[in-house]
Amino acid sequence: MSRYDGLSLSQLIDLLHPMVTPEPVSMAPATSGWWVLGGWLLALMLIALGHRVAAYRRNRYRREALRALDALAQQEPAASQAIAVLLKRTALGAYPRRDVAALQGDAWAAFLCTSSGNDPVVTAAAPSLARAAYLAPVNDPQLLAAARRWVQVHRA
Repeated sequence: MSRYDGLSLSQLIDLLHPMVTPEPVSMAPATSGWWVLGGWLLALMLIALGHRVAAYRRNRYRREALRALDALAQQEPAASQAIAVLLKRTALGAYPRRDVAALQGDAWAAFLCTSSGNDPVVTAAAPSLARAAYLAPVNDPQLLAAARRWVQVHRA
């Protein structure tokens, strides 16, 4: 016969030893390899952030040109000559002066097409954009839309 015979379940539970809980797991890396990996990941994130900041700064001229086009769109009529001047100014900011400054007419239209990657909106309006500087001011929403599209998609 056992000394535990006749004891109730609650009395037997009271006789058990207390539970031993393990130490909490540390969230700090235990080996130097994790520290090296963390350093590499931090360096990669800083490099990626640097590239994003540089791209944002490089595209400042685009944001300014789009704001100027918005201002032109508010005018009645939106002068086609002003749009042409703004496009030339934007191109001079993005490309070397020797490649852009002397372009006019068909050469300017071809430049607009190729620098936009032959975007259909720009390609359709390129001849009109090339002549816009020499025509009387007209209110043509297609010129404004094509100029906006070129500013957005051209590759410098």
